[in-house]
Amino acid sequence: MKEQTHAQREAAAAAQAKSILREEAPRTTAEQAAIDAVTEHIWTLRHIWDANLGVILLLSRAGLLRDKAHEEQQAAADASWARMSKRARAADVTALARFSDLCDEAAQRLDGGADPGEVAKWLRETRDRIAVGREKGVAA
Repeated sequence: MKEQTHAQREAAAAAQAKSILREEAPRTTAEQAAIDAVTEHIWTLRHIWDANLGVILLLSRAGLLRDKAHEEQQAAADASWARMSKRARAADVTALARFSDLCDEAAQRLDGGADPGEVAKWLRETRDRIAVGREKGVAA
């Protein structure tokens, strides 16, 4: 293996840096904003013990490390969950009111001398219909 001279290693590092930094390519607005933020505080960054952390914190505080697409997607998901939650609460309120009425009617039937077995069967069937209606209300 041939040993590289300092000049060769330096030239290879410069070529690698150039390819990483895409010096010839136009910058995106996000890249330019990051460069501007770092350039504005370059003197401060030179005096920070951990310059890498300093750059990350600087970019973060400038709002340049945010994933706006993800934030928009999360906001849409949150709004959807809020709408679903509101529908679920409304369906729950309706179902509870119907269950309350169901209990009152069952008590009246029993007080009127109806067969407890028939009332129990009727209660189960009506309860199941209310539950199906609640699920439809949530899914609507």
